[in-house]
Amino acid sequence: MLKGLSVRNFRNLSIPKLNLSSGRTILVGENGQGKTNLLEAVYLLAYAKPLRGTKEEAINWQEDEAAIFGETEGSKIQITLRRSHETGVFINNKPRAVSALFGKFLTVIFYPQEIELITGPPSLRRNFLDRLIATVDKDYLLNLISYQRALSHKNRLLKERAEATNLEVWDKQLASLGSRIWLVREEALSTLNQIFKLESTRLVGKPLSLEYKNPVAGVTTKEAENIFLRKLAAQKELERQYLVTIFGPHRDDFRIIVEETRNKSIIEKDLSTFGSRGEQRQGAILLKLASAKFFGRDLHQTATLLLDDVASELDANNRQLLLTNLPANQAIITTTSLESLPEGIKRKATIFTIKEGKVLAN
Repeated sequence: MLKGLSVRNFRNLSIPKLNLSSGRTILVGENGQGKTNLLEAVYLLAYAKPLRGTKEEAINWQEDEAAIFGETEGSKIQITLRRSHETGVFINNKPRAVSALFGKFLTVIFYPQEIELITGPPSLRRNFLDRLIATVDKDYLLNLISYQRALSHKNRLLKERAEATNLEVWDKQLASLGSRIWLVREEALSTLNQIFKLESTRLVGKPLSLEYKNPVAGVTTKEAENIFLRKLAAQKELERQYLVTIFGPHRDDFRIIVEETRNKSIIEKDLSTFGSRGEQRQGAILLKLASAKFFGRDLHQTATLLLDDVASELDANNRQLLLTNLPANQAIITTTSLESLPEGIKRKATIFTIKEGKVLAN
């Protein structure tokens, strides 16, 4: 839970101190006043990375650095964004690596572009999955960082048309790291899928599921490494042709499937290809609700929910689905109009107005 927030020079925000309750907080303001920026500042406390654009774009154009300070139940977190230096992470006033931040403060964000999680490129779904797992498994995060570093080295050598013997050392690293990444992803997606199926059946009356095709499913880590190496060996000519590594967890994807009954038969429909816009938004909402429960199961902590203007961006059915089924977590909700929110949400909420980057008591 986030108890307090201070923001300096992050986009248009100037917030000396905002105290937050454990329940619902509603931020009301016209477009362009800083509502989304505030949610993004909270998100930064969890991942040290802006939700939109680059680090440089997130710093107020008149300043050289921005800072976000957050106080949780167990830690004091500071994120400093600098134009010409690496992002600074401080936990309880001590400088730490970005990796130390994961799991300190949990957050799940719902925003209008969320549909892209269903319809967008595989990289969006990989990033979603990687953040989810890395938050609960620090070893996974470190393996992922090492894998990306090895992949970058190998791809550079491919572009330089290096000798095959120079590539072999990187293939071995990729196989060792990549096989572990695959096996952890398989286990995590299995857990997330169980939650996703239960939540979708409970909330919309039909089961949605996640389909993940793992090339090393059901084998040991050593067997997975051998499969990886054999596949890389078989792809050598294609790699030489395209000058990139074309096999590995960096090419992973998963699909969101909905089961429907037609003519007394059950068929499986891929939401990204055959779902309506409403169904795709629904799938994204259900996946985010499932991810909040995933954190609770693995870390026994609740995530702070961030809802960016969902009342005006979602159709009536999906708005009702999300707002009436929020878990009893801390939630920060932005809106341009209080009238667009259900009475049940407003009744127990603390309400603020946000104007020109400043938060004002309502």
